[in-house]
Amino acid sequence: MLAVMAFFLPSWLSGFFSTASSSTVAPAAYCSLNQQTCQYKGYQAHLGNPMVHPLHANTLTVTAPQALNTDTLLVKLQGVEMNMGEYRLVLKQTDKLTYQGQLMLPVCTEDSMTWAGTITLNDDANTLFPIKVSMERL
Repeated sequence: MLAVMAFFLPSWLSGFFSTASSSTVAPAAYCSLNQQTCQYKGYQAHLGNPMVHPLHANTLTVTAPQALNTDTLLVKLQGVEMNMGEYRLVLKQTDKLTYQGQLMLPVCTEDSMTWAGTITLNDDANTLFPIKVSMERL
């Protein structure tokens, strides 16, 4: 019995503590906000400044193709090169179709770092806009 537990326990624990979900996005699908205005299913997202630096605010704007039934959108980002936890940002509605928030990523020990994640575009979290942001030290 102990041998069976020793064999299956590691895979069971990794599945139990795994943060991956069915909404995981393939890395190639992420749109780089540093390089362009990103478009996804009629939505547009862009940064106020293409250069992102740690602890410096940068406006992230999302424009919806039609009015949404929410006054906020949720951004979730995770470090690609190193685990820095999950960065979350709430975008607040500024007019009928526009949502904005101040992106301020934490300091990293490396000179540059990529953050990848999603913008949740509806209340039931079924529509996820895949984005990535590259950050560089000053």
